[in-house]
Amino acid sequence: MKNVFSIFFLTLFFSTTVIAASLPKFAYKQFPITEESNDDVHKLVAEAASLVYPKPLVARDLLVKALQKVSNGAKINEYDYLWTQYGLLKSSFDTGGSNFGPGNQEDYLNVGLNVLNFLNTKTNTGDWVFTETGAFRMEVYREAGNGVAWELMERATNNADLNKALTIANKTEPYIRDEKDYYILDTKVRILLKLKKEAEAFEIVKDVLSENPDFGDFQNFYDNKNYKTWLKSKL
Repeated sequence: MKNVFSIFFLTLFFSTTVIAASLPKFAYKQFPITEESNDDVHKLVAEAASLVYPKPLVARDLLVKALQKVSNGAKINEYDYLWTQYGLLKSSFDTGGSNFGPGNQEDYLNVGLNVLNFLNTKTNTGDWVFTETGAFRMEVYREAGNGVAWELMERATNNADLNKALTIANKTEPYIRDEKDYYILDTKVRILLKLKKEAEAFEIVKDVLSENPDFGDFQNFYDNKNYKTWLKSKL
C-alpha cells in the first residue's frame, strides 16, 4: 500500500506542476495603463517582485493573480504592468539556473513578444534613463529582447526565421549599458553565424575581445579556425 500511495502522490505532484507551468492567455495580454494601480494589484506585484529569485513558482502565481484582477477590470500602472511581464520572464527558470523550471518555452516566448510589442509603442523607451520607469523599460527590453531573439534562433528552420531573431537582437542592442550586457552581443553573434554572416559576427567578437580578452561568452573563438583565419586577413 505504501508504494501505491507514493505513486499516487508523485503523480499528483507532477500533474500539479504541469498545470502550474502553463500560463493563462490573459497573462500575456496588453491592458489599458492608468496613472495608479489598484492597491490589491500593486501589493501582489510588489510581493511577487521580492520572490522571483528565491521562489519563482510562488512569484508566478502572485503575478497571475494580479493580472487576473486586471483582466476583470482592476487598474494597473505602467511600472506594475512591466513588472508582471518581467517577473513572468525571470521566474520561468529554475532558481539560480538556466533551465526552464516553473515556466516553459512557449509561455516565455509569448510573454516576451507581448512586452516587446508594448515597449515598441513607447517611442521613448531609451529616454529618461535616470527615471525609475525609464530605466526599467530598458531592463525589460534587454531581458525580453535577448530571450526572444535566442528562442527564435533556437527554433529557426530557415533564414527568414533567423532574420526575425536578428531584427529583435538589433532592436535590443541599443539598450546595452556596458560589458555586463554583452550577452546580447553573444546572441547576435550566434544568429549571424547561423546566417553564414561570419565577417559581421567576427567584427563584433574582435571588438569585444579587444576591450576584454577574458569575456566568457567568446572564449571559444580563440580556437575557432575560421575566426583566426579571418583575423589574419585583417592584418
